[in-house]
Amino acid sequence: MLIETVMNGFDRKKTLILERELDFSNAIGAAVVEKPRISFWMILIPILFLYFLYRMQTYKEGRLKFDQEFMAARRRAMEVAVEAVKTGGGPDIDRAVRQSEVAVSIEKPYACWVRVLTEHYMDLLSATGDSFESLVRSAYCSRTNYLLALNRLSTVEKEFYDAMKPQLSSTEGAAEIITTIETKSQHLRRKFAEQIFV
Repeated sequence: MLIETVMNGFDRKKTLILERELDFSNAIGAAVVEKPRISFWMILIPILFLYFLYRMQTYKEGRLKFDQEFMAARRRAMEVAVEAVKTGGGPDIDRAVRQSEVAVSIEKPYACWVRVLTEHYMDLLSATGDSFESLVRSAYCSRTNYLLALNRLSTVEKEFYDAMKPQLSSTEGAAEIITTIETKSQHLRRKFAEQIFV
């Protein structure tokens, strides 16, 4: 019974962390994927409204795809973190890298990013609390410590994105999207830290 209670608490922590990551993904997606706007002319000219509906559907599909892609690495890192915390061993970063099927040229910065993300998740999974905010306060104790962890995560994330840029050079707008993701991520992480450590 005690083991079951501990596991339920552990699963609850995992859910809280992934829910916060999904909120983070949604906020980044809102900054990256432009939402179509309705105009006065759409009311007057019905064919324009049909075009708006088509664009809105495309937007929704784009946001869903963005969230799935954005969360894929985070879910892999979480599985590695869960296994490491449960077994008391080190995280199997190589497994997460193999599952991602990233290009050989970016494996090293990707692995570095996944390692830092996994360690962050391990800190949160090992903390006590019944909300994401209480897990962060328990794991990091102060805004400064939390910001240092987030800055470390932002740094390796940036190195990974920088390594990806040559791979995406033929994709129109890729550099701007990466810059938006980096800028929005830093802003949101700082905002979360300020909210958690008032």
